[in-house]
Amino acid sequence: MANKEIILDVSELEAPLPLLKGIEAIKNLKSGETLVFIHRMFPCKLHEQIDKLGLRSDTVKDEENYFEIKIYR
Repeated sequence: MANKEIILDVSELEAPLPLLKGIEAIKNLKSGETLVFIHRMFPCKLHEQIDKLGLRSDTVKDEENYFEIKIYR
């Protein structure tokens, strides 16, 4: 069974909403779920929370300079 992906596009939101929504979403991730976090900037503060919670993540920057971070529980 494939992991359930949850898409969270915060690219149009103003600070601090992207960080707040991202932290809430990763705290609510269940085992086997993947959060796909999309933002127009690199979310360094979110990565601190990912590390603090012991989660894994992969970050990809696309050709339009948007970041897609896949966060795994």
